[in-house]
Amino acid sequence: MGQRNTPLEKSGKTQTGSGKARAPKASTRLPAADRTEPLYVQVVATLKAEILKGVYPVGTQLPSEDLLGQRFSVSRHTIREALRRLRDDGLISSRRGAPTTVVRPGSSGAYVHEIESINDLFSFVTALRFRIDSVEMLSADSALAARLGSAEGEKWLRIDGFRFPDSSEEPVCWMEVYVHESYAGVARLLEHNNGPIFELIETLYGERIVEVEQELRTAPMPAPVASMLRAEPGETSIEVIRTFRIASGQIAEVSIAHYPAENFAFSMKLRRTR
Repeated sequence: MGQRNTPLEKSGKTQTGSGKARAPKASTRLPAADRTEPLYVQVVATLKAEILKGVYPVGTQLPSEDLLGQRFSVSRHTIREALRRLRDDGLISSRRGAPTTVVRPGSSGAYVHEIESINDLFSFVTALRFRIDSVEMLSADSALAARLGSAEGEKWLRIDGFRFPDSSEEPVCWMEVYVHESYAGVARLLEHNNGPIFELIETLYGERIVEVEQELRTAPMPAPVASMLRAEPGETSIEVIRTFRIASGQIAEVSIAHYPAENFAFSMKLRRTR
């Protein structure tokens, strides 16, 4: 797609009380030299300046991609590339289906899990693309059985690959997924699926995941995947182990995600029950 030299708008501080900040309406032409740069670079420069000046305060939401596209008279592709650059710079955070939020500069170097309920966990997992590298059926030896909380000799469908944030080619973790043999038929749907495996179990077998047990622990970074995660083999990583159970209590799936320790943070909110 050819680039258009479209003037961008000058910032002017305007915000609402609902956590959303309105795009400035005043406009001005960029200097001619600046207008020779790609459009997404112009958008990045303008939004970055506005964020740092407080036009969009920390914790508020940026306008939608459509509104930003209208404001700058550019395509959605251009806006998405600009937002990707702002995410890389640690100025915003976003998840699929959720608004883009301004964060404190330098605070987004860690990939943050914010979980209050099973629905929050499902939303978090759904926001990451799963690129599958291998699929195999295996019987659990004593070590794997202990890891999965299953019986030795029990059969599991093993799926592994990397998870990526939307619109990014930098993986945030390497994932091993073990699906109980009762639900191994999901294998035939994997080729056209980038989302979470538990959704396939629910859809194909009519089951419902009602409980997820989550455990975080440190472990050595697996050597075969270290370079993709910009880590050193054997260095400390964070393992996030999730055990998915259906209403009967049977384990339907166990996922084990490996994150570089320096890029991981976990947030959980607890409320007192009456």
